[in-house]
Amino acid sequence: MNFRLTTTLLAFVFLIATEHRLPAPIREEETPQPSAVTKRKAETKSTTAKSAPAETGMSSRSVQVILTDNTRAAILYLKDYEGKAFSDVRTGEILEQLRQALSTRFSHVLISESNSTSRSGGLTMLFDLQAHVGSISFTASTVSFVATFKNSAGRTIQTISASGKSTVPYPAFSNEFSKAVQRAFTDFSQKLAAAR
Repeated sequence: MNFRLTTTLLAFVFLIATEHRLPAPIREEETPQPSAVTKRKAETKSTTAKSAPAETGMSSRSVQVILTDNTRAAILYLKDYEGKAFSDVRTGEILEQLRQALSTRFSHVLISESNSTSRSGGLTMLFDLQAHVGSISFTASTVSFVATFKNSAGRTIQTISASGKSTVPYPAFSNEFSKAVQRAFTDFSQKLAAAR
């Protein structure tokens, strides 16, 4: 008797467990409406975006140049060659060539000797220079640099690499460094003109 009862109970439990169940009814809920505070924040953001024109690419009229630590070290290295016999190294020439190249694109160019930047709404350019002066015949004098342009928010928008090279002639009456500088800035000017 107990065996039959147990078997019947197990069969009943099995039927209940395997019974096909209908899905729960679907109820539509109202979409929550944004609160008045959220609406005001969204409106403020959109009017701020409209009032300040977005700075895109290289369209700014001004640029502030910041010299990197590598640039300062390179200029100190070059000063050792300045004024020596058979040397045409002039450290001021590099920054002057940089100013001239940037002036073709920007109406206002500020070259800052310090690391501080004054946010005037224009672009900031990090100038990272490397230079080598050839000292004996058939060695190379080289100038290479990377110009990294950042917008007023500090985001990198353009990076331009440029380089120039010259060979010390035989006999070594000049280290031809000035030619390397000119070639590097010719390269830079062409790439700057093509930058968007």
